Amino acid sequence: MSRKKNPLKKSDILYHLLKGWRVIVLFTLIGLIGGISLIGFGYVRGEMSKEYRVSATIAVIATDKEGKFSTHAGNPFKTDVDFARDLSEDAAYIIKSHDNLQEVIKKLNLRGVSAGTISTNLQLSRYHDTEIIEMTLLWRSEREGKEIMEELIKTSNDNLYDALNIGQIRTINEPRASFIVGGNIGISTWLYASLIGFAAGVLFCLLRFIFAATVINAIDLEEVFDLDLLAVLPYDKKYARVRSAVNEDFPLKDDMKSLAHMLMNRMRLSNARRIYITSAKHKEGRTGLVANVALHISELGKKTLLIDCDLKNPQLGALYKDNLLYEQTLNALYRGDSDKLDAVLHINGCLDLLPVILEKVPDNFNDAMLGALSKVMEDYDYVLIDAAPIGVDAEVLRLNEITDAALFVVRSDYASADSIKKSIYRLDKSGIPIIGGIFNAQSTWRDAFKRTKKRMDDFDSALAARTSLREKNENKQKRRKPKQ
Repeated sequence: MSRKKNPLKKSDILYHLLKGWRVIVLFTLIGLIGGISLIGFGYVRGEMSKEYRVSATIAVIATDKEGKFSTHAGNPFKTDVDFARDLSEDAAYIIKSHDNLQEVIKKLNLRGVSAGTISTNLQLSRYHDTEIIEMTLLWRSEREGKEIMEELIKTSNDNLYDALNIGQIRTINEPRASFIVGGNIGISTWLYASLIGFAAGVLFCLLRFIFAATVINAIDLEEVFDLDLLAVLPYDKKYARVRSAVNEDFPLKDDMKSLAHMLMNRMRLSNARRIYITSAKHKEGRTGLVANVALHISELGKKTLLIDCDLKNPQLGALYKDNLLYEQTLNALYRGDSDKLDAVLHINGCLDLLPVILEKVPDNFNDAMLGALSKVMEDYDYVLIDAAPIGVDAEVLRLNEITDAALFVVRSDYASADSIKKSIYRLDKSGIPIIGGIFNAQSTWRDAFKRTKKRMDDFDSALAARTSLREKNENKQKRRKPKQ
């Protein structure tokens, strides 16, 4: 069978993001908790190290010690301003020079402090390439840091003039100190960590979409897997909860009736009276689907037999009867404990059922089993077999010997695309005609959005109910009179 490349659809990406909202929320919460933990750790670290940011702003002016500018005027000209801008680079070099810092240490009598330590923690930046310099010093003590900054400005002013015979440093903003949480871990860390967690959650969902892709578009069954699409059944939450296949209020009743007509026409055109229904995995809605289709076919007056051949995980019999008798099962028919008339359950006028019960050691599709099945199917217009998933148990292919075709069921966004591809490949290469595919429980990104919104609303309602109950209990406690 030919395979076409699966196109990347924006709706698929949106669907997987909405589907994975819990994962995204979880990663976001992990990021938030991590950010808060960093802030807490940083605060403790900051309390231990007592790290402060001491800042000040200075300006370099092109004057001598008497306050006269280079033009010997009382007010600066443009050339004096340009000269001051050039001097600012010299001033910055002198401020961070080893001898200048060493002189500051000596004047303040600082112990255990080196010029390299101050230079490493001191940052200078010119304000928009002007003669204004912004100074920042990270220091362990607020008082000592401010003292260093004040003395640094004074000493640098003297050394600048001594070195160049011109230029002075004037303070614009006096040194001021602010406490640093964790030595540069800011309060906004929680926000950044939350954003990183959110991005990680989105990335995880996208990677899962890319490397563990599922089928969420019915058209992909035809375009990607070359499977003839017979019907698309919409998602219905109640469908999975309804236990009885003969319930009058069974969801998707009209859809099942329509599918029964289409399947009968397809079987008639293919000259196929006996088919088995399989899938890639368990829980793809195969059993409920085949039970409903058989029911509606029988209502059209066609003598129909429904057989449960999922020997390791039988589910079909429980849809019709709570307690199955051993004598009325495939198990008894196969072992010769019942004949085909006694083993078959009569459901209605035209529908019969041959169930199976789970045994400690499940039976296999040996020649005797297939022979018994072949004999019991002789007197029916249509035979529908609920088989095990072909992607789980390849022994299902032995049913090819007694059936005419296979019907493949795919549940939306459930089995991986790779497992579906392998299952269809097995059927195709085994030689059994695939009469068509059923896309079950179709769900779009809009459905995912509605389900997500409903879950959030249910959570809010439950939280509000708990809060209301707690408030009522508290009010009852307050109204109680104290015992005398």
